Amino acid sequence: MPLQILRWYALVSFGVFLGVQGLKHLSINSPKWVFNHLNDFLLIPLVATFALHVVWFLKKDPCIRLNAFTIFSLVLLFSVVFEWYLPNQSYRYTADSYDLLAYSLGGVVFFLLQKVD
Repeated sequence: MPLQILRWYALVSFGVFLGVQGLKHLSINSPKWVFNHLNDFLLIPLVATFALHVVWFLKKDPCIRLNAFTIFSLVLLFSVVFEWYLPNQSYRYTADSYDLLAYSLGGVVFFLLQKVD
């Protein structure tokens, strides 16, 4: 089974994501960065891991890896949608440059983890 470290990272990340959402739902106070940036950091590796599994399924080749351009495109897509487009459409969303950093760092983490076999 390829990329076991990445799979464990994605599983733990999903658990952390659910934990943060639970804290928000229960209105439990937490450091500001947890509510504002942690899920943004976890998002790219989660989405990219899911996308990689879809590519494996479609191509029937578990040796395929996402290249840097594909990961950068994913970071750019989420940055444009969540930090530019949606804040212009709804008061519920706010643009934040630290979120761009979180998306980018998440992309770097995914890129490095998929290189480890």
